[in-house]
Amino acid sequence: MTDLNKGGDSPIQFKGKTPPQFFQALKELKQEKKDSDVTVGKDPYADLKEAEVPEAAQAAPPPAAPVKKSQQYVPKAPHQTKARVTGSNQLEELIADLVERGVAYDEITLPSKGVFYDGTDGPTNGVLHIRSMTGEEEQILSTPRYVKKGTAINMIFQRCIKETIKADALLTGDRTYLLIWLRGISYGHEYEVEIKCPECDKKFSHSINLSELLVNYCPADFEPPLTDVLPKSGYKFTWQLPRGMDENKVQDYRDRRLKEYGDAATDDSLLYRMSLMLIEIEGVKDKTELMFLLKKLPIQDVSYLRSMALDPPFGVDTKCQITCASCYHDFEVDLPLEAGFFFPRHKRKKEETPSNSGNT
Repeated sequence: MTDLNKGGDSPIQFKGKTPPQFFQALKELKQEKKDSDVTVGKDPYADLKEAEVPEAAQAAPPPAAPVKKSQQYVPKAPHQTKARVTGSNQLEELIADLVERGVAYDEITLPSKGVFYDGTDGPTNGVLHIRSMTGEEEQILSTPRYVKKGTAINMIFQRCIKETIKADALLTGDRTYLLIWLRGISYGHEYEVEIKCPECDKKFSHSINLSELLVNYCPADFEPPLTDVLPKSGYKFTWQLPRGMDENKVQDYRDRRLKEYGDAATDDSLLYRMSLMLIEIEGVKDKTELMFLLKKLPIQDVSYLRSMALDPPFGVDTKCQITCASCYHDFEVDLPLEAGFFFPRHKRKKEETPSNSGNT
């Protein structure tokens, strides 16, 4: 990807992977300047003998001193500028057409309505503008190192959201909403998944319309600081909603445990997740102490904390009602996140024939 930004001594800076054809174009441009009759700051007749210099040139004043580097670049009007990447006129026409069409942004309101943001970590009014993905974003999603590090989604959000935000500071519920919205405007709202019936164990394909998922918005009486009382022990606690950065911390914690203890490691990542969500329990604030306390709490209290962390009163309801194609059993599943979510397979349209068009 080539990113053009203004700033510094140079009017244009190049970042990221640049196509080799671009460097070839620069090379040709330099050659054109070299072959020109006059170059900046050099007398075109300097190498000729005095007798060979034309009379008009002898009377002309010496060339002006070269301007400073910061003064050399004079931007052309937009209609005069040609961004020649490969030297193909066809490519230039297509790129120019895309630029002329512009970028369309959808205005959306996050389920949290911005109640839990202060303006530096997210929009205080909950409103963002987001565009559909391009091939560059899909390339990020298909890069294993970004996916493994858990940075792919953050990178996509940073690129596709118009406002300057901290993607990993967004609430988990808002991120889920953004993810589903982004998928819908990029690939379409129909999402093909493979479902296994819990009644007859048969697998079948099912289409989920993402635009029909229910979205609950933050109620007026749900705002920070969040305080509550554990049902069994009666301890008072203060808590916060999980954010994107917490998901990365949990994954890092799980990886460290596996690396240190191997298969003998018990998975206490859920307790670690809850310790990140908790601000304090009866004055206990240290995360290590909170982890220890969580292990000693009655299971009823632990279950209560877990439900509060995973099921806030707002967000996308990802529960989907399914009917088995074989035995017609009705059941409910959570929205499956398969490879087809961001890499869908498009069905080929069948050509219309006289038999299926109604003609005989």
